[in-house]
Formats: sequence, C-alpha cells, structure tokens
Amino acid sequence: MTSRLTAALVGHHLTAADHPSSVHRRKWAPGYRVQQDSPRTVRVWHDGPDEHPHLAAYADALRAAGCTVTAEHPVGARPRLRVTHP
Repeated sequence: MTSRLTAALVGHHLTAADHPSSVHRRKWAPGYRVQQDSPRTVRVWHDGPDEHPHLAAYADALRAAGCTVTAEHPVGARPRLRVTHP
C-alpha cells in the first residue's frame, strides 16, 4: 500500500533537483506544475515547450527521491506524470 504524498513535497523534490516551477514566480516562465489528486497521488505537468524531455527529467528526479512515477498520455489531454510513494 502506498503512503501519503503531498504536492508540496513533490514540488520540493523537483525544486531541490534544480527544476523551476511555472507557478511560484512573479512572472510566468516554463517549468513544472503539481496538483494533489488524492492523499496518495500527485500529478505533474510541464508548462512550456518540450514537454516530453522535461517530464522525463522530472521523473528521474522524483525516482531518485524515492517516489514511484508513471508517465500518462491521456487521449485529448497533455502528457503528465502520476506520482505516488511506495
């Protein structure tokens, strides 16, 4: 069973790995965006160009932090990552 995981913790892991947020700035710039989907699931998107390479880099950083990461490509929606804690 997976344990609780917060969007804030996922954002902290990404920021610690030198990935910028697209939300926490005075002016918009490309970067990651996180959303809490459930107590155990966080979704991550890349706002800006070159989504796939950035999502791959985010996935590597989150896996190194001990998270379980699954790439999602929903039909008619942007690619994203599903992040849980083992």
